[in-house]
Amino acid sequence: MAEPIQLKSKALEIYDHHKVDISRFITGFTVDEAQLQKDLDRVLRRYGRKEAARRVSEGDTVVLTCRSQAPKYQKENLTVPVGKGLFSRALEAQLIGLEADTEYTLSVEGQPVTLRVSRITHTVLPELTDENVAAFGMEGVTTVAELRRWCIGRQVEGFLLEDENPDEAAAYVWQEVARRSRIQRDPEELALVSARADAKVKALPDMGEEGMDPEQLRQIFLYELDLAAVGAALMEQDGKCLTTEDYEGYIARLAEACPEQTEAQLRQTHSQIDFAMEEYADYLAHCIDSYVAACFQDVLARE
Repeated sequence: MAEPIQLKSKALEIYDHHKVDISRFITGFTVDEAQLQKDLDRVLRRYGRKEAARRVSEGDTVVLTCRSQAPKYQKENLTVPVGKGLFSRALEAQLIGLEADTEYTLSVEGQPVTLRVSRITHTVLPELTDENVAAFGMEGVTTVAELRRWCIGRQVEGFLLEDENPDEAAAYVWQEVARRSRIQRDPEELALVSARADAKVKALPDMGEEGMDPEQLRQIFLYELDLAAVGAALMEQDGKCLTTEDYEGYIARLAEACPEQTEAQLRQTHSQIDFAMEEYADYLAHCIDSYVAACFQDVLARE
């Protein structure tokens, strides 16, 4: 039967990470207006009215038959969304302006392609109004302003993945939580992280990190213990807990990834307490990352 894995170190007082002000990190983002318009059009197209058309326009969906020596362009009843580049940008660019039921010979990627468009489906975009947006039924989006913010949020998500500021903000929140929380450190767990810190300090010359302050490095390891204790408390508040079953699954995954090591070796280098400290710290990291992302999205989407 699975038993809970708990740390002996306890968080007596937890500093709420939601209270950490990260506004100074939220800089450098500019809305791409062209991309915003594309995203708005994409949403409108999803809820637009479909109708047959005589001439191909960008954004239409066409069904065509191609004849060519190139196998790629030897197709029957090929469906192509024009302008998305899903099949061939070179071909799609030349489809614009062609009429249905007319045969054409084009040069595509240096190959002659004879084709006939049998059907053209055009999407009539709905007017961008609060009434129409509300009718789309998008969760949390009922007005034009909210739809714009939703689309900008997609850009913000990309910014969060690529920019260093969110990472710096998260690191700052970690530091503040560790500094302002009150932790009762267990002597055994404290000895474990202290030994790790000492081993790391001794290895500094070999790792090209001579410039790092040994005491600062030791403090980082102590922070990791404190943050793991905070993560364990937060997980408990959420009605969750690590169990021995979780640890056994972790060892099984390691054994599959590292077949050259025995199970005993893996358990020695990846002990249950190591697993618990890492998982509980990761839980806090997820909470902090979610908070940072929400702060960035809230501020940047309004700019």
